[in-house]
Amino acid sequence: MSIRERRKALGWSRAELAERAAIDRRIVQLIELDQWTEADALARVDEALRRAEAGDTDVRLNPVQPPEGAPTIGRDEG
Repeated sequence: MSIRERRKALGWSRAELAERAAIDRRIVQLIELDQWTEADALARVDEALRRAEAGDTDVRLNPVQPPEGAPTIGRDEG
């Protein structure tokens, strides 16, 4: 079963799956269109779906944290 079919079977929108997997909703769209191959995002989507399919009614993955010392984006440090 495809990601899209699994998501729809749960009654989730793309935005809801993205929120539960803690990724950008545009990435979910690209995954469903087979235009995204980055493994971490694919794994997060699969984990959120798998947990929901197993009965977890409130799946919420933790956001990805940048590695210690990684540069920040969009934050003024001056």
